[in-house]
Amino acid sequence: MDCVAREEIRGELAPPSVLLLGEDNPYGSDPSFALYCYPIGCAGYRLRRILGLPQHQYLGLHRGNLCDGPWSMREARRRAALLVADPSAPWRTIVMLGRKVADAFNYEQPFFTHGIAPRTDGEMKLVSLPHPSGRNAGSWTGNARERAREILREIAPAIAWGSADA
Repeated sequence: MDCVAREEIRGELAPPSVLLLGEDNPYGSDPSFALYCYPIGCAGYRLRRILGLPQHQYLGLHRGNLCDGPWSMREARRRAALLVADPSAPWRTIVMLGRKVADAFNYEQPFFTHGIAPRTDGEMKLVSLPHPSGRNAGSWTGNARERAREILREIAPAIAWGSADA
């Protein structure tokens, strides 16, 4: 799909089970910048640390944004529907980052809850997490990181969530 980055690490496609999905890509349609993890301090860098993943494993996850460039709820809803309905999608879990992404999926958001979207080929799990930018004051304080990692470990156990607290 045009809205999703599929990163390759050492010539092999990344683990297919999880898509980290952000809002919009400030660099336009270039998917290589989707939730990038550098420079230090950017949203992708913070997300990698929140999830507790080493950089190579974080970069190996599917990462994408619902919109290329400025946010459009109409376009985000269209793409969200395509992401859930596509039986050829390599992910079984979409981690929705932020309220706008959850709204595009028509998913009510208390943070850290997860739901299941039916598909013709089974089911897709949806996980709602606060946006890693930190604009949701207090959303990543207390035990929020561990709670998020527990949810992700439950639904995507093949990934070592929390293995690298750098």
